Amino acid sequence: MRDFIEVTFYGVIGMKLKTVYQPLAIDVAEPLQVEEMLRFSGVRESHSSRVRCLALKSDSGDGLVACLSYSIWSHPRELENDAPGVPHQDSVLILRT
Repeated sequence: MRDFIEVTFYGVIGMKLKTVYQPLAIDVAEPLQVEEMLRFSGVRESHSSRVRCLALKSDSGDGLVACLSYSIWSHPRELENDAPGVPHQDSVLILRT
């Protein structure tokens, strides 16, 4: 049984998202994408260093999220219906910024 991945974005200031990403890969946004999201979100240059921009990549196109921080957890599949954002004994924190 494979684990499922939970990504939570905190302090979201801008998004350009599709309804479905199949498959989904998440990566740090490229410099041009970061510039686009900062402009789109109206972030002043003096605050831009606090913003994290991530690209959601798929065969059918990309999406972008600009936020202040995020966390990525791996949870056992049997916990899929439990409350999101709540770590469990068998959950693993992959990354937190």
